[in-house]
Parts: sequence; structure tokens; C-alpha cells
Amino acid sequence: MLTPKTNRLLSLLAAASVIPLIALYGLLMYVSTPTRDGGMEPTMTTVSYFALTIIFGAMIVVLLNFSRQLSREAKGQRTTP
Repeated sequence: MLTPKTNRLLSLLAAASVIPLIALYGLLMYVSTPTRDGGMEPTMTTVSYFALTIIFGAMIVVLLNFSRQLSREAKGQRTTP
């Protein structure tokens, strides 16, 4: 078992790790957008938009749920699945 202080710190770190994920998501969306000079086909762009949204959305949801779980455990509220 971790101490409440450690749980609070890890909870904050898990929530803060979402920010670089959003930045990486934005960068990958920008790179996969077609331009006048070239780029991917519109069909492949749409497929990559959906794939990136699903992947990054799932990772963000998992991180935020893990952060909430650590925060609740730091407060002494244990919930079992």
C-alpha cells in the first residue's frame, strides 16, 4: 500500500500526463491533414482521424480514471469493482 501523500502525487501526475497526449494528438492531426502542396488522400485522412481519435481518447479516459482511483484511495475511500 502506498501512503496517501504518494497517492495524491501519483494522482496529479496521472492527470497531468494528459496534457502531452493532447499535444501529441494535435500534432498528429496537423501532420495528417492534406495541404495544397500534397499530403494524404482524403479517405486515408478520414481513417487516420478516426483511428487517432479512438486511440488517444481511450488513453486519456484510462489515465483520468486511474487518477480518480488514486485520488479516492488517498482520501481513504476504497471501492472495489
